[in-house]
Amino acid sequence: MGKSLFWYSSELLFAYFLTELAGLPVTAMGIVIATGFLVSAVIDIGIGVGLQRRLRTAASAGRMQLVGAVSCSLTLIAVFLGAWLPQEVRFGYALMVGVAFRFAFAAYDIPQNALMALGTPDAASRLRVASTRIWFSGAATLIVAAAVGPLVARGHADGIMLLLIMSAIFVVISLIGAFLLARMLQDTRPVIRPEPQSSPPGSQMPRKFWLLLGVMVATSLFTPAFGKLEPYFAAFTLRSAWWGGAVIIFMSLGIVAGQPLWLHLCRQMRSGWVMLIAALVQLGALTGFGLFGGIDSGVAAATAFGFGLGNGGVGMVQWAAFSETVSRAGAARAGVSYGLFAATGKVSLASGGLLIAMALARIDYRVSESEALVPLMAALPAAGAICCAIIGVALARQPRQA
Repeated sequence: MGKSLFWYSSELLFAYFLTELAGLPVTAMGIVIATGFLVSAVIDIGIGVGLQRRLRTAASAGRMQLVGAVSCSLTLIAVFLGAWLPQEVRFGYALMVGVAFRFAFAAYDIPQNALMALGTPDAASRLRVASTRIWFSGAATLIVAAAVGPLVARGHADGIMLLLIMSAIFVVISLIGAFLLARMLQDTRPVIRPEPQSSPPGSQMPRKFWLLLGVMVATSLFTPAFGKLEPYFAAFTLRSAWWGGAVIIFMSLGIVAGQPLWLHLCRQMRSGWVMLIAALVQLGALTGFGLFGGIDSGVAAATAFGFGLGNGGVGMVQWAAFSETVSRAGAARAGVSYGLFAATGKVSLASGGLLIAMALARIDYRVSESEALVPLMAALPAAGAICCAIIGVALARQPRQA
């Protein structure tokens, strides 16, 4: 949950912070976010390769994620301090500190992701860990979402102070969790020595590995648009801090509430069919949001819950299936595989951030065209849901592994 608090602070609040509190133009916001993600993609692969010898046991991964948590804590606070700098240096500062945050997050993220393969003994435990992971990720989303309403309602100085106080609380939660995790992880497997002439990490991966990379592209390029645009939707379409906060909170509740359902379904049927069902739930909710979300605030909140419900299902299947695939490939490939997985997501997130910036630059969302935010929030994630539905069918048709 500590790591997700950092992640969703950047996912849900960075864009709004840069344009509405730091005063950057929309195009500058897109450049800052995209640059951070693109640099982070290179960093992810570099860390995955560089730590390949270290990320072979649960204990070593636990120590590495603690180092990442400390670095991430410092850089998150530094990001929000940029709004108090002179206007002429904010863009350069945002670029520099944004890249530093992405580097620190990669050092936090990859070791902790690798634990899903290194710290679990079988497929059933990986499924339970994936569900628990998404549950607490949803809880983190809920906590960050609770700040959206007050952030929209407050002015410049109060809004920045709120973000700094919130960040300090997140730092405490993250550091305590990372420290306890590093202390309690003990290795039960022998250390796997590197093979003298091993093939490149992706060369022997099954087709399922590449299908799951496709899911990562879809869920990173399109799906985050709903959360990134929600603060704008709250401030300029609903013009209600209370309802704006409620919409994103209901989305988070959907992610959390759906985990027992998706875990039960994964025990009853193949994970690809579960991904298909979750993607269809997303599509249904986004259709309702696109048609009625700008008219009725209650409907916007209800459909956001449905979107979160489906989103949590796709995420749980994605992480459980990927961890199982990496585990079968061997612990020696865990660091590089998760680095490639994370890098794919970051490149897609960069592209998605630019896409959102381009869309916002074409509409007068602050005054006369605020209603245009509604179809934008519905259409982009719907494209991701369609991709996940197609890939879910392909995953379900994969031959069963022994």
